[in-house]
Amino acid sequence: MPGFNKGNLGIILLFVIIYFFVICLGSSMPARAEKMLTTELNRSDSLARAVAFHRHGDSLLETMGYLEAEKLFDSALILAIALEEMKLAGKIANNLAECYSMTGRGHLAESMYLKAYKIFEDMADTNAMAVMLINLGDEYAKTGRIELAAETELTAIRLKEAAGDYRYLAFYYQKLGELFINIDKERWEFYALKALELSRTPEYTTMGAKVAIYNDLGSIWRLKGDFIKAEAYYDTMYQLSASAGYRKGIATALSERALLLYDLGRYQEALPLASQSLELVIDTDDKYHIVYKSMLIGRILLALNRHYEAIAHFRIAADQADKAGLLPDKLDVQYNLFLALKSVGQWQEALMLQEEYYFLKDSLNGVEVRNMLNSLQVSFETEKKQQLIDSLNEKNLSNQKLQKLMGFLLIISAVALIFLLIAIWLRTKTFRQNRALRQKENDLSILEQQRLKADNDFKARELTTATLHLINKNELLTELKSKLSSAANSAPELQPLVKEIEHNINHDKDWQDFSKHFEDVHPDFFKRLKSRFPEVTAHEERMCAFLLMNLNTKEISRILHVTTAAVDKSRNRLRKKLGIGPETQLNEFLTSI
Repeated sequence: MPGFNKGNLGIILLFVIIYFFVICLGSSMPARAEKMLTTELNRSDSLARAVAFHRHGDSLLETMGYLEAEKLFDSALILAIALEEMKLAGKIANNLAECYSMTGRGHLAESMYLKAYKIFEDMADTNAMAVMLINLGDEYAKTGRIELAAETELTAIRLKEAAGDYRYLAFYYQKLGELFINIDKERWEFYALKALELSRTPEYTTMGAKVAIYNDLGSIWRLKGDFIKAEAYYDTMYQLSASAGYRKGIATALSERALLLYDLGRYQEALPLASQSLELVIDTDDKYHIVYKSMLIGRILLALNRHYEAIAHFRIAADQADKAGLLPDKLDVQYNLFLALKSVGQWQEALMLQEEYYFLKDSLNGVEVRNMLNSLQVSFETEKKQQLIDSLNEKNLSNQKLQKLMGFLLIISAVALIFLLIAIWLRTKTFRQNRALRQKENDLSILEQQRLKADNDFKARELTTATLHLINKNELLTELKSKLSSAANSAPELQPLVKEIEHNINHDKDWQDFSKHFEDVHPDFFKRLKSRFPEVTAHEERMCAFLLMNLNTKEISRILHVTTAAVDKSRNRLRKKLGIGPETQLNEFLTSI
């Protein structure tokens, strides 16, 4: 071909190589970018799935679908940990522990709460750490470890206090109070009332905490025999739960009201409430409430002599308690089932159930059984040794007399040493326990004093605010009245407005509001004043209140809408009624009442 040579061929080959290099480079760069984008999209998608699982699980908790929620939380926790989204992982672990707890797997719940606590501890999230501790304390309490539960929950409160974080503090006090249900009912009531007081500040409580507080107070008054107060608390608990659509709270309120009616012997009224309560939880995974409510219905039916229906409900309760591993509840159910079977003459099954009841009771008292077996073993070994010694003495009495004496002295010395060591150990243990209890009581006392001081400061501020409100309101209305009175001479239609202002200046509601705040700061002052000086009038009671607050004559005149001369006259009349001379300060005398 003319003009085609090796040089041209080389140039062509060079262009071909450059072209393919550009093509390959251009195609590889988008591929790398696409891979990075795909990785980011995969992470975003995984996080979105974890959040969606968590939210769906949360909604199932509200309907007590714990087992289904558990599956979602398991998947969400794996994703959150893989993505290193530790805050989300901590929240999911807390929810997962709740699922374990409510389905009777306390050991798994404890382990998961501790895992969640460690996650939040690494993040230095004190509020979340406190929540995990309060939940963990609740688990300890369920298994009777009250001292450990109290220590854990007090640690949670200290964390909140140290951080200056009072959110949901009512819930913490309610949980602390529950620890004393079977130990010290007065302290249970004290903490329940403290939680109730805190719950009046919205940020200090939650809906669940409010419901639990009213449930505690209802139970306290039911046990005291004041069924009217108990019923009022249960009604409030029901209304709160119903308005919030809180299914678990509604069910609990109904069952507690049914129990109250049962205690009153009003079985026919109690039965529909208990049945309605069971219907609300029967389709959930909350084994504890199913057992409790089924057993309550059984007891009511037994009282109504509807024995076979009672037996059916007791069987449901026993089956659920067995599945959830709720041994104390199963023991209670079996005792009631035994009574029901005996009442209808089913003696054989009743006898078998009684034997199972005692076996289960023994298993729950396993520590006592083991101690008894250890004691028998020691006795057996001692007896065996003594027989051996006697046998040796019979064979070689002359040679073994000294050995017998030495052996006997050795045994006595060993026993004495053992008893001495045990006594020292017991004394040391008692000393440590007493010291720990004193420390806890001291901590609680300090905490309570701080709370009381905060409450008193808050009430004093409210009283000051109410007083300033009265002064400012009366000053404003007096000034407005003065201006309108001048104009009313030429405009008669303003006369009704002037009278209305005069009415508002002397309105009793202002005094009622002031009196409420005053009584909070100075409780029973008016009762004590009236008891010592019954002739004191309502106007003079107000004067005493203002004087006790160290208000001067001008401030009192502005509140009462009178002249300072009128205030001085009132003070002089008051001195005469109280029987004090000019050398005594009025406010000092009133303080001593």
